[in-house]
Amino acid sequence: MAFFPMERYWIAHDALMVLTFVPSLILFLCSLCAARRRGDPARRAFSWLKAAFGFFTLFIFLDFAGYGLDLAASRISHDTNLDSAINNVQNVILQIEHAANQVFAIARLIEIFTDLMTFLMLVNLGNGILISHAGKQSESGKIVKHAALGISAVLAILAIAFFGLRTNYIANIFRGVVYGLSPKMANQFNTSRQLDFSVRVLLFILSLGIVAQSVAIKMKTRTEPRVHTACNMFVACAVLWLLRSTYSMAAMASLTNLSSYLKDPTFKNYFDITDVVLGTWPELILLSLAFGLGSKKANGLWSTEQPFMTRGGNAVSPWGFNYDPNQVSQPVMVHGQPPVAQQNWPQYQQPQPYYAPQAVNEMPHNGINEMPTQSQPTAMPHYTPQQQTPYNVYMPQPQVRSPPPHEDAMGLNHQANGSPPQAVPQPYYEKA
Repeated sequence: MAFFPMERYWIAHDALMVLTFVPSLILFLCSLCAARRRGDPARRAFSWLKAAFGFFTLFIFLDFAGYGLDLAASRISHDTNLDSAINNVQNVILQIEHAANQVFAIARLIEIFTDLMTFLMLVNLGNGILISHAGKQSESGKIVKHAALGISAVLAILAIAFFGLRTNYIANIFRGVVYGLSPKMANQFNTSRQLDFSVRVLLFILSLGIVAQSVAIKMKTRTEPRVHTACNMFVACAVLWLLRSTYSMAAMASLTNLSSYLKDPTFKNYFDITDVVLGTWPELILLSLAFGLGSKKANGLWSTEQPFMTRGGNAVSPWGFNYDPNQVSQPVMVHGQPPVAQQNWPQYQQPQPYYAPQAVNEMPHNGINEMPTQSQPTAMPHYTPQQQTPYNVYMPQPQVRSPPPHEDAMGLNHQANGSPPQAVPQPYYEKA
């Protein structure tokens, strides 16, 4: 069973989309917990990032399914003897092609929403850099943010209108075996393509504006080291989105004739591959860079104090568990040794006063050793030991204590530096 050249390109397209779908799904799931906003006004972009990742992952799946359905319909039509089962096979092929066209229409709608979420993410990313730089949101930033929401709403309406016209056309054309288009359906099909191309042109213009915004913010904050990484990633994301929108507009302009579908140029099969390389992969790289910026703690995009930035307070570990850094012993530096948490060693018990023994002739001989009473005054020298200090392995001091047992004297229970055996828990410091 040999595949036709067109079918080979379809298989290659689906293989590339599978390679794109796996990392996209993984990063989307990771972004739900690793790129959180944490109540920071400078991190609103990462809320749009999650939406963009979700739409993008869904688009990849639908695009893969559409090409798979086209491949199935092509294989059935070429491997089946239509003369022997013309009715059943033809109906199956029409149903598969109907499903494929409907899936492609939904995939295109999801792709437009992906671009809109990306646009809003990039606008809020630039606004967040300015907030982190100035400490507050400017009036111009509010205007830009609301303008971006309005433009996205207009484009969403155009996308929904395109989807409605396209699905209506698909439903009419596949109601039966149709060998030609009526003027009404042909006009409807051309109108849907014109709306699609209009959205692509507007997205291209918006991408040019995002590139200009990224360069302007980069020049404005070039002296601020805290937002240096964020500015570089913002410029890279803007360039990648410009590449994607430029290819999307140019590809449709070269493949379609907006005045009439009958005048469309011949489709080139290699566009099935370039659609992935120049259209899908830049979007994946763009969202991956934004995810990397959103998950960074050090050199990330922050404008408010966070628990992990301070030693005090109820800090949060990377896994979401709360802990109190005040309960963690602070490291001590002694004689150039690495920091080790101080230990509360057991206090040395002060010995009881020592009484000198009596003379043999002064001791009672009743079989019981008794202490002198008031009737038998005896001079008993009293020995008061020096105040003992707790043993500190980090700051050794001369101490007066009883001789050690044999094992300690021989060094059998001591380490190489002379200190008693110990197991010092090392404090865990969260990585930035």
